[in-house]
Amino acid sequence: MSRDLSLSKRTEESRDKRPSAVINFELDEIKNHFDENIMDIENQFEIIDKLDAEVDKEKIDCILRSQIVFLGSSLDFYFHEITKFGLMKIYDGIWEETTKYKNIEVKMSIVSEALRERESSEWFINFINKKYIEVTMMSWDSINSQLNLIGLNVQNIAKEAFFERGSSEKVKDKLKRRIGELYNRRNSIAHQFDRLHSDATRIEISKNIVIEFIEDIKKIVYAVHEDAKNKD
Repeated sequence: MSRDLSLSKRTEESRDKRPSAVINFELDEIKNHFDENIMDIENQFEIIDKLDAEVDKEKIDCILRSQIVFLGSSLDFYFHEITKFGLMKIYDGIWEETTKYKNIEVKMSIVSEALRERESSEWFINFINKKYIEVTMMSWDSINSQLNLIGLNVQNIAKEAFFERGSSEKVKDKLKRRIGELYNRRNSIAHQFDRLHSDATRIEISKNIVIEFIEDIKKIVYAVHEDAKNKD
């Protein structure tokens, strides 16, 4: 009697799908993630320095523009992580509840899950991860909102980042301006290839512009880190 040696059709998607655990990182880990991202961005300067400024101008400009986009992404990821950290601190009763925290909307399905898992806070970290995962945290309005949500002091952060003796610009105004300038430039590059809608002219880009953005964003993130550290 001959055997059937033909291959049977593999059943697709038959494994149980288990969602990966959402990790609530500690402050220093969050800062380290940001620093790693910044290092990757700054390493691109080594490539630029090996290119001819005139012959390879288009290549250099493309790298510089990509650095702006990645810098915005690094800022966005940092604020997602600091938001999760801060909300968990409030949930655990370590940080004081904010008005925005008290007004977070929770669906009944999540409430039911929380009641089933009374001894665990896993439901909450999963909830806030899903709630904010699609929220862009690069604009001034969104970043300011997240800082208020977790109870960090925006004025202290602005002062730590941008205080200069004799400066005519208020520190909070500079904080708002620099975040806004990065956000707008990032959008111009990501959505328009850095061209003006009016006449398709490319906006000027230079190494100094990118370096100034990187340094200012580092100041902002490190100031947020210090304010959270002092609160913790």
